[in-house]
Amino acid sequence: METAPAVRRDGTRVTKLSVLMATDGSEQAVKAAHFLVKTLAGRPAAVRLLTVLSMELEPRSYLGDLSDAPERRARIDAQIKASVGEVQDLLEQAGIEVTVRHRFGNPPDEVLAEVQERMPDLVVVGRRGLGRAASLVLGSVSVSLILHSDVPVLVVP
Repeated sequence: METAPAVRRDGTRVTKLSVLMATDGSEQAVKAAHFLVKTLAGRPAAVRLLTVLSMELEPRSYLGDLSDAPERRARIDAQIKASVGEVQDLLEQAGIEVTVRHRFGNPPDEVLAEVQERMPDLVVVGRRGLGRAASLVLGSVSVSLILHSDVPVLVVP
């Protein structure tokens, strides 16, 4: 994420904090968004919301668009809205600049790939968004980030 300078009332420049927030629309993600709003407390920030979708929704194959691509795209739009809608609303109501991005694949891998590509100042996630059983099988996004991220990670319980 690029950072853009902001100006305080006294004329000094402040750089926007670049934040990547992974969200799946869960209660934990919404809780993390509330905490992020409180933590930023009016500080200039740009938040990129990332949701990772199942590969089964991908509308393209290596040969091109699949025959049901329009239906898949509609399902993608619905899933993105369900995953980011409430979180995006909370952040925007607090006056925070928000962009939305989605990726397809394994959530821990895709969030880490986004971190590597964007190198934000901070990564924010809620804990156990998929639930305990799923995190045991798939691996916890928050644990993966803590172990492998090159930037600070804030995990909100």
